[in-house]
Amino acid sequence: MNKKFDAEPILQKLAELRKAIPRLDERPSRPSDEGRAPALTAEDFEYTAVADALESLATDVQSAVDRARAEALEKALEIYYAAEALSRDPAHADLIPHVEEMRRAYERTYGHPIPPRK
Repeated sequence: MNKKFDAEPILQKLAELRKAIPRLDERPSRPSDEGRAPALTAEDFEYTAVADALESLATDVQSAVDRARAEALEKALEIYYAAEALSRDPAHADLIPHVEEMRRAYERTYGHPIPPRK
């Protein structure tokens, strides 16, 4: 006996997951229909709905991660700029090795020097 595929519980679980993940946009992104064959049967439609929901969640999670990384980099650069400025004062010369290490780590990661402060 073939059990009918029911997308509803999967879609419900994905909706719950989406709500539980911080930094996700309220409205899910819409996956592209490009390259996708039209759904032919009700079961095809169910599978397509689940695939679309998974693709949308993956895209939105990636966007949230990208935004969080950008924010973290911005904050890290602010710390770097503050440490660099303080290290010029002889009273804070102990910061020089930390500033140099931050500079090297940035260049290793991004392949170019830290940009000047805006």
